[in-house]
Amino acid sequence: MRKPQDDLRYQKTEALIQRTFRELLGEMDYPQITIQKLADRAQINRKTFYLHYPSVDALLIKMQKDILEEFLEPVKGTRLPGDLERIVRNCYEGSERADPMNEKILRSKGRFPVENDPGAPPEQDFFDEGYGLFSPEERAYLLTFVNAALGAMYRHWVEAGRKESVEEMIGLTVRLISGGLKG
Repeated sequence: MRKPQDDLRYQKTEALIQRTFRELLGEMDYPQITIQKLADRAQINRKTFYLHYPSVDALLIKMQKDILEEFLEPVKGTRLPGDLERIVRNCYEGSERADPMNEKILRSKGRFPVENDPGAPPEQDFFDEGYGLFSPEERAYLLTFVNAALGAMYRHWVEAGRKESVEEMIGLTVRLISGGLKG
């Protein structure tokens, strides 16, 4: 049986919804976007939107995942802590080339918690050999720390107007993630 996602009309409507979401996000902050506003702008029925997404948050999460997947492609297969600088460099240099709307989508926060991605690779795949000494639970916390620290530093840099150079931010971020307060 054919999936709806394989249908050309479904794909065109999906593209229309995402394009309309980007337009609205260019005009207003994320919390102001509603399904009704999106449906009206796209000239689709609310029920049509619900065939694609259960909520605007689900649309945001899908678009964030798509952008992140493309953004992280150059650092696939990297491991922590050995490749930390390469990962951090990819983040900052990639942001310099990024579409401003993609950046706004990535920085937007939904109204509901994001579920863990069951398809994500296990945490130990992200770490160098020596990190096998840590339990899987500890490795999950290490990965959370690296992601949260890098994300927070990047967001602060952007929101503060990118006053420091990319090279300064790469060095500072690597130093702080690697050494914490001792760094």
